[in-house]
Amino acid sequence: MEIPTSQASSRPKSWTVSGDVDTSEGFILSNGETRQSEIIFDYGRAEGGMPFVETSQVVSNGGSVQVDIIFSETYEGLQKDTGDGPFFLFSSAMDTYRIRTEYFEPSSNPNKIQLPYAQRSQRYQRVILRSSNSSISISQIGYTQIRPPNPIVNTFSCSNQKLNKIWRDGARTVDRCTVEAGETTEAWEVTDIGTRVRGQHWAPCRQGTRWGDKTVNFEMKVETVGASWGVHMVANGLIFCLNIEKRSLAAFEGLSDSGGVFPSIPRGMWDVPSSVSLDDWVSVTTVAHGSSVSVRLNGTDVALVEDLNINPILGGSGNNTGSVAFGGPANYTSLYRFLEVTDMEGNVLYENNFKISDKARTLADFAVGTNYLSGTIDGAKRDRAVFGGDLFVMGRSIYYSTANFEAALGSIKLLTSHQTKNGYLGNLCPIQAPLDEGTSEPPTYAFYSLSYALLLVVAIKDYWMFSGDNGAVKAVFGKLENLMSFTEGFVDGRGLVVAPPPLSMDWFPLGGPIFGASAKINIAYYDALNAMTKMSSVVGVKNPPFSAQAELLKSSILSNLWNNDAGLMRMSDIYPATGLAQDINAYSITTGIAPINSKSESILAAPNDASLPLAYQNIQPWDQIKVVSPYASGFAVEALFGRNFGSAALELMGRVWGVMANESDPNYSGGHWEAMSPDGTPMMDDTSLMHGWSTWPVYLLPRYLGGIHPTEPGWSRWSVKPVFAGLETINVQLSIPAGIIKLVIEVQEKNGTGEIILRVPSGTMADVYAPEGWVIVTSDDIFDSISLLSQTLVGQNEEVCIRICKTATPVEKSPDLKRESEKSSEVVVHEEFKEQFEGKADNVKQVSIFKKLVKLFA
Repeated sequence: MEIPTSQASSRPKSWTVSGDVDTSEGFILSNGETRQSEIIFDYGRAEGGMPFVETSQVVSNGGSVQVDIIFSETYEGLQKDTGDGPFFLFSSAMDTYRIRTEYFEPSSNPNKIQLPYAQRSQRYQRVILRSSNSSISISQIGYTQIRPPNPIVNTFSCSNQKLNKIWRDGARTVDRCTVEAGETTEAWEVTDIGTRVRGQHWAPCRQGTRWGDKTVNFEMKVETVGASWGVHMVANGLIFCLNIEKRSLAAFEGLSDSGGVFPSIPRGMWDVPSSVSLDDWVSVTTVAHGSSVSVRLNGTDVALVEDLNINPILGGSGNNTGSVAFGGPANYTSLYRFLEVTDMEGNVLYENNFKISDKARTLADFAVGTNYLSGTIDGAKRDRAVFGGDLFVMGRSIYYSTANFEAALGSIKLLTSHQTKNGYLGNLCPIQAPLDEGTSEPPTYAFYSLSYALLLVVAIKDYWMFSGDNGAVKAVFGKLENLMSFTEGFVDGRGLVVAPPPLSMDWFPLGGPIFGASAKINIAYYDALNAMTKMSSVVGVKNPPFSAQAELLKSSILSNLWNNDAGLMRMSDIYPATGLAQDINAYSITTGIAPINSKSESILAAPNDASLPLAYQNIQPWDQIKVVSPYASGFAVEALFGRNFGSAALELMGRVWGVMANESDPNYSGGHWEAMSPDGTPMMDDTSLMHGWSTWPVYLLPRYLGGIHPTEPGWSRWSVKPVFAGLETINVQLSIPAGIIKLVIEVQEKNGTGEIILRVPSGTMADVYAPEGWVIVTSDDIFDSISLLSQTLVGQNEEVCIRICKTATPVEKSPDLKRESEKSSEVVVHEEFKEQFEGKADNVKQVSIFKKLVKLFA
């Protein structure tokens, strides 16, 4: 069967059937008395949009026909009745559930059903006919595009097709993990009679994330199955589920009524007395006092939960604190109105009638409307929230691919609008939340970890360097200074930051906080201090203290956390000195903290066998969960590139990202994955296979193989210093404020010859450095200075060809070739270049070059 592309932005590439299914003219699923027929649609890669199903005929023996539609990115998740979900963590910006149950009325006429929520990323779609003695004919199925893809305005390619595939999949991931302003649909429906909430993520009121004892009053009316609300909610809390069909009320401690990454703990179930009518509007009173919570329905006591000690997983507020939230299990739909929250003295903390007059406030207060700003998100299908630690990676990937600066800036604005009075800066935020106005303490859901807050500072510096947006730096610099002061408050007598557990989470939440003096926090603090030094020039800060603080911190880190014998940076001062945290060890190298050590390459490089690198080794309990992390491996690839181990860097990249790029893998998504198991499969069913923090190659390949990056804000001055790794050609094209940069590198490493062909836009300057072990042997007239290890080009929008040749012995890293030539008399120039210059120098500059060459190679 062929599905017309005009009807859908995405369509299945193949399918498999089970039961009585006819695919000769459409898809006709038929059931007898007991058999359930189904189709598994495979889209070939992860797609997203508004799912729809169009039928040409529906037949039953009476009543509607039930069809379950299940979604999954992962192949394993496809086998489960819940798909690869549900997802309950931080956001209402996607469908929490990966299964939708739809009821089709018998009809012989065409009918199209669009599901109410977007599915943002899934490769597989499983359609199951549940009703007996029925049939359904599907003529169209697919996803309606929500927005056109962002164009890939910056490009990279090279002579290695595997790397090209990895880069393209990464650029696609960047786009799928970017949201435009207004892209997200409203999760709640506000009407004249109340707010309709379908079973979804439990969304907390942002004003109440610090509430303690409280009384919550509202009215609810069930439309299907039941109603659900929570107290003490930020991400986790205490959730009540009222099922009117069973006339029961159940309580759960956690993120939802069912387990996932974090467990859900049943806290009781109660029958609703027959005297309580559930047929119309029901008044609900929930009282949270101390360690107990009680529920009354229509004035009748129904439930009491005692001995609560709920520890919020976000924000660091006290136990048994948090907000009121509404959501629900799948297939729950209810209306709510007349919400009022009071303290124990009867003072009103919050009120909202949940009707049209309060629509804008309702959607903003519960972060269930559209997203006000463009932004970046961690995963396309799950969470869909802004994280400082993810922006640290994805911002750079954006600048080398889609150049969507508005998305990076929107993320910066949203996160930095959240800051506590003592200076802790927001580093996690649902994209649907409004900018925090700063009139009171911000919601605690905006705070995940101090390392992420510090990485956000570096991400802001990166945004400024690539965009030249001085105004953005000026707008937030004071807040960044407050964060630096906040962090300094945790410095102990050794000069190390020792943050309390609520601040010391990192990228791997299953491991919990990093106790003691976390190396990740201290290295990120060092990186942030250096970023502050650079950004100080924008705001005119004279003699900024950050550089001196950074040097003291570096000394303290080396004295207390660096194991020189093993060549390792410890995870913290309380973890083994020989334990390896892949990202921490690599980050200490890229920031320049870790000294040169002969063990660095072997520690960070891909394993000697064909296995994948583990993120943690010899650190209990972290190493018990065998996780292969593209996020952590990206740090390692950059560290190898930074130490000029180009081939080792590409081997590690090919090992980790090559798994994801394999189109024959049933888990191939056309994107970069969040995490893997050692066997190369997704770590869990709900693992994101389109994840922003894993897009390192989009940045690393042009940055290091091309060697191209800005050295002054807005690319007014930039650098080209390639790391050679056995490739014959490298092509990079970048759109910068001044125009288009074009870079072509052609190398014959066996012959020791090559060319760097460069277009430098007018108004910019480019410093071109010979790769390690090579020298520049010719140049064009537009050079304003001549050097044999580096050249400076003044932009004229013309292509310049720079010839390079390999030296017989490595030339040490220095722009002063005279000093280097005095250290070695064994450097030789290739014969073809001697012939080029001897007797053929037709202008003064070439004569000058030739004389220098003769002097050098004499």
